[in-house]
Amino acid sequence: DPYAFASVSQPSAEGATPAIQPIRLVSKEERLAQRQAARAHTVLRIPAYDLVEKNPVLYAHASRMLHLESNPGNARALVQAHGERDVWLNPPPLPLATEELDRVYDMPYARAPHPVYGDAKIPAWEMIRFSINIMRGCFGGCTFCSITEHEGRIIQSRSEASILNEIEAIRDKTPGFTGVISDLGGPTANMYRLACKDPVIESACRRLSCVFPDICENMGTDHGPLVQLYRKARAIPGIKKILISSGVRYDLALRSPEYVKELVTHYVGGYLKIAPEHTEEGPLNHMMKPGIAAYDRFKLMFERFSKEAGKEQYLIPYFIAAHPGTTDEDMLNLALWLKHNNFRLDQVQTFLPTPMALATTMYHTERNPLKKVLGGGDNKTSVVSVVRAGRTRKLHKAFLRYHDAENWPLLRDALQAMGRADLIGNGKKHLIPTFQPAGTGRRFESATPAGERRPPRPATRTKPESRRPVKPTGPRGKRPR
Repeated sequence: DPYAFASVSQPSAEGATPAIQPIRLVSKEERLAQRQAARAHTVLRIPAYDLVEKNPVLYAHASRMLHLESNPGNARALVQAHGERDVWLNPPPLPLATEELDRVYDMPYARAPHPVYGDAKIPAWEMIRFSINIMRGCFGGCTFCSITEHEGRIIQSRSEASILNEIEAIRDKTPGFTGVISDLGGPTANMYRLACKDPVIESACRRLSCVFPDICENMGTDHGPLVQLYRKARAIPGIKKILISSGVRYDLALRSPEYVKELVTHYVGGYLKIAPEHTEEGPLNHMMKPGIAAYDRFKLMFERFSKEAGKEQYLIPYFIAAHPGTTDEDMLNLALWLKHNNFRLDQVQTFLPTPMALATTMYHTERNPLKKVLGGGDNKTSVVSVVRAGRTRKLHKAFLRYHDAENWPLLRDALQAMGRADLIGNGKKHLIPTFQPAGTGRRFESATPAGERRPPRPATRTKPESRRPVKPTGPRGKRPR
């Protein structure tokens, strides 16, 4: 109480001065409990809706406040004005204990699409039909992802018994089961039972990621319980094969060679998906992803254990083009890395903003909410380069598919503009050739060169509305997939 000293220092009504109370030292735990109790009765008012709608700096600041209040141990309620009303956002709920999570997953689910779909083929259902969720949550904090906002940063793990019982239920009751479990995973394959070593520190932590820029010293990385679960699962009678299809967080896996050996020896069906996302420091820092050196170390470990198991297996790395904070030079360096490592990517992803992700805030505001967001033209530390133009987005994607002849005209123009015409040639040291195969590259012939505006289209009469019949749709107006 900041007014306590003044109250005890004043003379009493009888003129006597009360004795000053002795000073009591407060422990760290008690001080933390007092601070958490005060925070529990505190709300934060973020900038009003009509302000963030118009002001990118305030939008980025509001986004930063939202993500900093994501730990249920210390998060405060958020209030935002919408006209004459306020929207109240409660702090995240406490994570479920293992027993509580088991009760959710042990319910008698039908393990089938809703009957309203009838005999329609649902590709997403076919993919997850024989997969099992072993945990919820993710402490990775990747800025392009909002899993933390949906499931929490604290990992919620099922018990071994609950998971093994579900495998047996699939074996005994699910039509079409052939003995192959397609996945034992979750948002990340290898965060099962990983948690902060100290609950007190966990409840007070304000970090957005437990693994960036480095794995936190307080984070437990023991993969032993997961290895034990894998071994018990594949020992169940009637189970021929178990695959791990969820993405492996390889920087965590490096802490447990035993896990990598178990994974590579028994649970990889020829290819393993991992997501380095980029090779350059700028984009990786804006994604909150580890450096490419961690990928290189994991690749060596993966290849060594694959060879020991007598298997020919490969890594499938995922990369993102046009992520906020990415420059043309970053994408060029990534393309050179891909060529040097003999990668020819088939499926690539161009960044798209999605709700609640920090990278979406970067894309919309051109500010970095990972740092304090300040206004003013002299503030350069939080400014983020953003790729919005269609041609530049196509260029960034073209760098990922440098081997595709359809992309060569666009890449030639870009390399010449960047002063890297030395990479155009027909030798091994070149990125793209000088020749163009017949019938390829036409989709970029009419593209507007970088820095120039597309000429206005001539005015034309509006075409009459099409009278073609509308194709039938599935339930709720959606076309069945």
